[in-house]
Parts: sequence; structure tokens; C-alpha cells
Amino acid sequence: MMRFGPKLEYRQAVLFRLVDVGAELFAMAATCARAEWLRKSDPAAGRRAVDLADLFCRQARGRVDAKFRELSHNADTRTYRLAQEVLQSEHRWLERGMVELSDPQT
Repeated sequence: MMRFGPKLEYRQAVLFRLVDVGAELFAMAATCARAEWLRKSDPAAGRRAVDLADLFCRQARGRVDAKFRELSHNADTRTYRLAQEVLQSEHRWLERGMVELSDPQT
């Protein structure tokens, strides 16, 4: 957040990635807490729960790492430019011949 400063609110794609990281971290914490509770209350099931939590956290860590990589390696600028062109109807040619709408008054 310090990298982008007060303009972060205008960088929605960056903000969404950071929100996704927070959601993954919350899910990891909740998963670990539940597995630990199960381990204490039912050791047999708890061992299996810890194994599942470990796998989930490893996969979530991969998703978090990917989101952090995407903060600096992404196509956000190109995506924004293209979106602006679409809003200015510069790509209407793509729609030609795709869907023929009939006039409801005929």
C-alpha cells in the first residue's frame, strides 16, 4: 500500500489483488484454527484435519504469491486503455454479424 500511496483507491485492479490476499489469509487462519480445535477435541480426526489444512494453506500460499507477482507484472494499463476504447465505441466492428436483433415493432 505504501508503494501506491494515496492513489491506491484509483488503482482498482491493484486494490482487488490486495483484497484477495487478505481473503486468502483469513481463510488460512480460519482453516488452521478449525484444524487445531479438531486436533485437540478428537485426535484421530484432528490429524486428518491438520493434513487437509496443511494442503489448503500450501495451495492458498501459491494463490497469494501469484497475486503479489501480479502487482508488478500485469496488463492493467493495456486493459484500461482497451476498456476506454470500448467505452468510446471504437470496437463496435466486433459486434457486426454476431447477433441480429429483430425490431419488436415489426
